[in-house]
Amino acid sequence: MNTLLYENRDGIGLVTLNRGTANALNTEMLKEITTLFLQLRGDQTVKGVIITGKGNFFSAGLDVVELVGYDEPESKVFWTAFSHMMATLADFPKPLATAINGHSPAGGCIIAITADFRVMAEGDQFKIGLNEVPVGIVVPMPVYKLYSMWVGTRHAYQFLLQGKLLNPTEAYRAGLVDVLVPQDQVLATTENMMREMLQLDPITFSTTKANLRADIVHLLKGDFDATFGDTFRHWWDPAARERLLALVARLKKK
Repeated sequence: MNTLLYENRDGIGLVTLNRGTANALNTEMLKEITTLFLQLRGDQTVKGVIITGKGNFFSAGLDVVELVGYDEPESKVFWTAFSHMMATLADFPKPLATAINGHSPAGGCIIAITADFRVMAEGDQFKIGLNEVPVGIVVPMPVYKLYSMWVGTRHAYQFLLQGKLLNPTEAYRAGLVDVLVPQDQVLATTENMMREMLQLDPITFSTTKANLRADIVHLLKGDFDATFGDTFRHWWDPAARERLLALVARLKKK
């Protein structure tokens, strides 16, 4: 794998996002996440999985610098891969947690909300949330449904339309993350919580999880055009492209 690190820690699979400094998501990374989790789904030595990042980034979201260079067929491949990744993580039958070690906006937040629980590093310098609308990206319905599951429909509606990014304290108060700890304790705390969850009967857990997520998984596994079609088409809207190119120009200056 080029963008992920993996180890089995006595029954807990630890997946570390490992693409550059910020773990920005491109097509290769999305496909590697999907492939790995399909393997972990059937790996009997793995009872639960934790996803984490490195340094001050869990994931900075989409690699817009690379993505704006994709042609239309390449963009279709990317958004299809994104929908497959979401579906694979949301439908993962075993306990899944995210150890959010730092910044987690946009696509990073989407990975986080597929999990069963989230531990995040303290510190107002870190941000998490879905800021797609100000960037010019249409939010697909499954993303709204997943977000609503944690922060409620009212907050999800308002946060998405505003493109609101939250600091860890705000995220905790909104229900987006479950626990805040110092950055150097994020992974250990998540692992301890995971081991407690693994005391539950796995069949009872997985069946109940499937029942609770049935509507969302059905959406994610449905027709691509019905769920991500608006997002893909708007990606090529001239005004949206102009905003994305302006964003890329700002990022390149940093």
